[in-house]
Amino acid sequence: METQIQAGRLIITADDWGYSPHYNAGIEEAARAGAVDAVSVLVLRDACDPAPLLECGVEVGLHLELPGAAAHDEMLQAPRRQAAAFEALFGSPPAYIDGHHHCHAALPLATAVEDLALELRVPVRAVGEDHRFRLEERGIASPYRLIGRMHEPEPAMPRMLTEALLAGALPWGTTEWAVHPGRSDPDSGSSYDSGREEDLALLLRLAEDETLGPARATHRVALAAAAR
Repeated sequence: METQIQAGRLIITADDWGYSPHYNAGIEEAARAGAVDAVSVLVLRDACDPAPLLECGVEVGLHLELPGAAAHDEMLQAPRRQAAAFEALFGSPPAYIDGHHHCHAALPLATAVEDLALELRVPVRAVGEDHRFRLEERGIASPYRLIGRMHEPEPAMPRMLTEALLAGALPWGTTEWAVHPGRSDPDSGSSYDSGREEDLALLLRLAEDETLGPARATHRVALAAAAR
């Protein structure tokens, strides 16, 4: 009989839809294989095509991006403007909010993000304990912990998940695993390029194994009710 993960919830979120058509191709492959639970999109990028994500029905959220050299007022308007662009593309508000390079968690932008999340009644990715406490104080739902690598030299498989697979149980609460699946695109300008192929292969392998399946959830299922 196959081992099934018990206890906590796991949301596998693919970041960076729209960064590159090659990265989109890998994310779409993962989404159609059921290897990710949610996809975070960069609405300011030319490659942000909503059609494949709408077709496969994966949960979609806003991957907030801070425009370069933005003035203070412009920066504070970025969350609302990008949420409006998201709704124009996808036909509904984002299911959750996070940020490219965690820009959504840095003040003063974080306050504008929180205000928008309260208005939309959606969760926000917490990038650390202090950030999670701040969100909790404002009544905004968030995953209890965030795992996943930010740089290619780090292991693709988080240690926590390796231990969970061995133990047959995730830690208490909701864990978000931020991943970057994709097909390599050396011309993209991203410092995280070849690692995307590695992430994709790992996700597809884990999806076939199905051990994590019982623990997996979307933001709506795991968190959204707490934000209301």
